[in-house]
Amino acid sequence: MIDINELWSKRQTQHFKEISRYLRYMLNDHLLIALLFLGGGGAYYYNYWLQDVPKDFPYAIIIAFILGFILTNSRIQTLVKEPDLVFLLPIEKKLTPYFQKAFWYSLFSQIYLLLIVFAVAAPLYLAVTDKTFSSLAGIFVIVLLCKAWNLLMTWFTQYYTESSTYYTDIVIRVILNIVLMYLLFSGASILVIGSVVVIMVGLLLYFHKSVENKGLKWNTLIELESKRMLSFYRIANLFTDVPKLKERVKKRPWLNWVTASISYSKKNTFRYLYTRTFLRTSDYLGMYVRLTIIGGLIIYFVPFQYGKAFVMILFLYLTGYQLITLWRHHSLKIWVRLYPVSEAAKMTSYLQLLFQLLVVQSIIFTILLFLTAEITTSLTFLVIGIVFVYLFVFVYTKGKVHKLDRMYG
Repeated sequence: MIDINELWSKRQTQHFKEISRYLRYMLNDHLLIALLFLGGGGAYYYNYWLQDVPKDFPYAIIIAFILGFILTNSRIQTLVKEPDLVFLLPIEKKLTPYFQKAFWYSLFSQIYLLLIVFAVAAPLYLAVTDKTFSSLAGIFVIVLLCKAWNLLMTWFTQYYTESSTYYTDIVIRVILNIVLMYLLFSGASILVIGSVVVIMVGLLLYFHKSVENKGLKWNTLIELESKRMLSFYRIANLFTDVPKLKERVKKRPWLNWVTASISYSKKNTFRYLYTRTFLRTSDYLGMYVRLTIIGGLIIYFVPFQYGKAFVMILFLYLTGYQLITLWRHHSLKIWVRLYPVSEAAKMTSYLQLLFQLLVVQSIIFTILLFLTAEITTSLTFLVIGIVFVYLFVFVYTKGKVHKLDRMYG
């Protein structure tokens, strides 16, 4: 007989061990130092900006959109596995305590992101309004309740097989979350806020009633849990090899012109392979695009020139550091070692590709600098960025990959 409480405890213990195993590598490396610099620099400039922030600044809309999307992105972490289709499906009716523990675990494990947003939003809220910390604490309690509402709503929608229900749920929740957050931070009347809360409670009761006689969609739960862990493994893979990481390959034929531009020759063997890998495998391209967009937006909106330069260098570093894993992407494939290409040519191909990718990113950042800074300043930052990229690629990265080769052979 399966002890439900003991089952959850074992699953949770195994999960903690798995996560902490990779967190040791993730939190002890250069990325943590870079993030500390980013946080410290951002806090300094943020505090400087708050001293002159106008009273009509649309803080409520900005905070509402950020919190609205964070609240909408809520899922219960069930820790279910593929064998559960055989061993737990017969006792589905007895698993209520298991999923209740999963709900509370998910709620408390996802609060940290809300705390970070509140830590950033609180100084702005207090600077623009005449409110006190007590009013902010009251808002935070409502936000926590809203988080619980979102978790329950996503749990109820997984009972449905129609994809339209899933997308409709997301649209409705993101609208309600944004509206409620805006009303809370803009100081709307209790009556107006209460009307939105009534709608949310009504939706919750409706979905709860409609799924009473439905069975759990085990395939959906297992797939969602697998995707969540896969996302974590991709991040961990930036710091160490993750055996459990499964590659995802996308053709992306619209980018074939990039590899077609590489001349056909023996020395370009690994240049072609690394370029194709960057474009098609393991979301390297997606990571590159995301960091470029985020860094570009921050550069555009940061009002201080030195702050722009700091963000530019930081995101060049973050992008380059995460692309270091590209070097060992094919290290476990024995046939790659059969290529009649020297290690020096392989290294040259990789470093040249990394250098070109970061130079392109530097140029994109400089174009955004042109929109908010003087031409001479922008060109100076471009030169600084390219010099940094050269040193990062041909000094730091070259030494790093040699170290990786010695570690893993």
